[in-house]
Amino acid sequence: EVHGKVASGITAKDIILAIIGKTTMAGGTGHVVEFCGEAIQDLSMEGRMTVCNMAIEMGAKAGLIAPDETTFAYLKDRPHAPKGKDWEDAVAYWKTLKSDDDAQ
Repeated sequence: EVHGKVASGITAKDIILAIIGKTTMAGGTGHVVEFCGEAIQDLSMEGRMTVCNMAIEMGAKAGLIAPDETTFAYLKDRPHAPKGKDWEDAVAYWKTLKSDDDAQ
C-alpha cells in the first residue's frame, strides 16, 4: 500500500522503483502483487500500467490494481469494450473485484 499523495515530479516509475528498493528484486518472487493506496489511485491509467508491468522486476508473476473509475473511464468506448447493457453489466461485475479488507 502506497500512502499519501504523490509529490509533483514523482512518476509511476519512481513509485515502483521505491517499492522494489524496499522489497528487493526478489520481494515478489512467485506471487501476484496487488498495488493499492492513495498514491496508486491517483495515478493515470498509463501510470498504473507502468507499475503493474514493472512488478516483474521484483520477481512477481504479475502486478494488478483493483478496477475503479479511472479504469472504467479508460476502457469505456474502446474498440473491444462491451457496449450498452453489456458495458453496465461488466462495470457492475468489475466493481466486485476489490481488495480484501485484510490483504497485505
